[in-house]
Amino acid sequence: MTLIEVIISVMILSGVLIGLSNFTRRFQELTGNHAALASASELAAARLEAIKQHRTYSTLVATFNSTSETSATSGANPPMTQYPGYTRTTSVVRTGPTTTADYVTVTVTVTETGTSTTVTKSLVIAAF
Repeated sequence: MTLIEVIISVMILSGVLIGLSNFTRRFQELTGNHAALASASELAAARLEAIKQHRTYSTLVATFNSTSETSATSGANPPMTQYPGYTRTTSVVRTGPTTTADYVTVTVTVTETGTSTTVTKSLVIAAF
């Protein structure tokens, strides 16, 4: 093997290794975001389930609107102590009551501060 063949082989090999390292870095980044996304989705769904269990329709807005919770919030429903770095915000808007429409729209937004991952889930509850 000549010196030129060795240099060309090393250049090709280094190009492949650089491409592989870039792929590995991006894969690790996406895996980390996926874990944050799954946790945020779980927190939002748990909050919606807690709101579904509220039995007094007329007090949904007063009880849950404009609430913001973190892992340090002692009265978080459901608790968030195992999720440091997450913030859960709940917005509740009532439409009506009129003769044709009376419902409440609940929107829960969960944000993870480390990766800026945000998940928003909504729910519409009819008058009962």
